[in-house]
Amino acid sequence: MKNKKNYTSLRPSTKCIHAGGPEDPWRALTPPLYQTSTFTFQDFDQVDRVLKGEEDGFVYGRMGNPTTDRFEKLVSELEEGEKTRSFASGMGAISAILIHLAKKHPEIAFPKVLYGGTRAFIEQYLIPSGCLIHWFDPREEGWDEELSRRLSPDTGAIFAETPSNPVMTVIDLEKLSSVAKKVGAPLVVDNTFATPILQKPLVLGADIVVHSATKYLGGHGDLLGGTVTGKASLIDRLSFEEGSYLGATLSPFNAWLLLRGMKTLPLRMDAHCRGAMMVAEFLSGHPGVKSVHYPGLSKDPGHKIASSQMKGFGGMLSFSLGDDQRARRVASGLELFKIAVSLGDPESLIEHPASLSHRQMTAEERMALGIDPGFLRVSVGLEDPEDLVLDLKRALER
Repeated sequence: MKNKKNYTSLRPSTKCIHAGGPEDPWRALTPPLYQTSTFTFQDFDQVDRVLKGEEDGFVYGRMGNPTTDRFEKLVSELEEGEKTRSFASGMGAISAILIHLAKKHPEIAFPKVLYGGTRAFIEQYLIPSGCLIHWFDPREEGWDEELSRRLSPDTGAIFAETPSNPVMTVIDLEKLSSVAKKVGAPLVVDNTFATPILQKPLVLGADIVVHSATKYLGGHGDLLGGTVTGKASLIDRLSFEEGSYLGATLSPFNAWLLLRGMKTLPLRMDAHCRGAMMVAEFLSGHPGVKSVHYPGLSKDPGHKIASSQMKGFGGMLSFSLGDDQRARRVASGLELFKIAVSLGDPESLIEHPASLSHRQMTAEERMALGIDPGFLRVSVGLEDPEDLVLDLKRALER
């Protein structure tokens, strides 16, 4: 059941609704859910044809499913990549591609500011398994030249996320891609915060894109999922090896939920961006706020780069109140913002990294990354931004 239509020329809003295919033989408007663990065959000749790729078909749910296949095709269309493999969570996707790339070349470069789960995987798995880690700081002058000097032809990959979690550092992807090409290493970009609606890493020179589909792709806080997109040859190997044998397979039901949620992805991202800008502007003008991190603000260090490589500045921001107890009191005093990890939901969420997402790090390690004790991360939801600003204003005054 190959998708015969070419959606390449369509704009993202149209792709989100129509891409993915193939058409359902019963002409159902909503893509059907294939809630099955295994698939049957007429005879062993058909088994051979399917396994050789001579006939479309599926064998076992851990290896593929029509519903997950449709979701993967949609992500590939949006990211302008050749092929996508889905996983049971964002960390399932990240760990699978890093294990895959480190097998032959156990040497990977990472920016110092990273999502806490990714950093924990590096420290708890990659380093103990013998992988050499090169840390770099894109906030420093000449970081690209310094990184180029440290890397070697044995480098298995360069990994980055932009904007970064949680301090919203923006990395120049074209510059980082240039560094990767000099040493012949693939560039892997976590595009979760931006989504393919706001940023296309593959177009900017990256080789592989990962997502925590749990966040904006799903958009409703009711599923877990992850994706890896890149060249078909790479994704085929990843699917056959880590995709199958690690067992972190996206469920058909979650793929079906993702297909449903992604129909409104462009509309949601537009609303998230508008709300985040209004909240960031309010916080940046409040006398009780020490600092605000949002690339949409003209004074933000990443504003210039973000303006050139993103179509919008996203729904994530962070700010500092300077004091741990004050940050906890303000977050606890909010009514519309819910204290929770994760992001990209219709509800606005707030978290204290020192207590939640980055609590495994020492206070000194957090400070070195710009995460002071009063640091709060915000996922601006789909509520009216004026109501969110009023909620923050009241909590800050209390």
